[in-house]
Amino acid sequence: MNNYDEFCDFMEEYIDFYNEVSDNEKLRLDALASDDLQLINKVLADYQVYVTKAEIYEKRRNELFKKIGLDGKSFREIVDMETGERREELEDLFYDFRDAVMSARDYNSQSLDLVKKNLKEKDYLQQK
Repeated sequence: MNNYDEFCDFMEEYIDFYNEVSDNEKLRLDALASDDLQLINKVLADYQVYVTKAEIYEKRRNELFKKIGLDGKSFREIVDMETGERREELEDLFYDFRDAVMSARDYNSQSLDLVKKNLKEKDYLQQK
């Protein structure tokens, strides 16, 4: 792959970002569980910042992939194109990226479940 180092550097940065997102999602879940409105407002504002950053990262990823001839390829496909030590390095990056994204999604899903549960309880109490 051309620009191998550039690709790896970007993906490491992207992994770090998703680890931050995961940490923020955990904070959001904890805040929602605490019923601390001030904390909830803060983490929701932070959440909006992460949404914007995610859009920027995705745009950068698309531009980089296009630049280095990987336009339309998934990370898995890119890993499968390599051999030897590079493939092993990319496999490690792939799994780190997958794990970071899955962790963020899991916390997000738990937060949504908690909000839905709280709304149902609120509706139930208001109907009494």
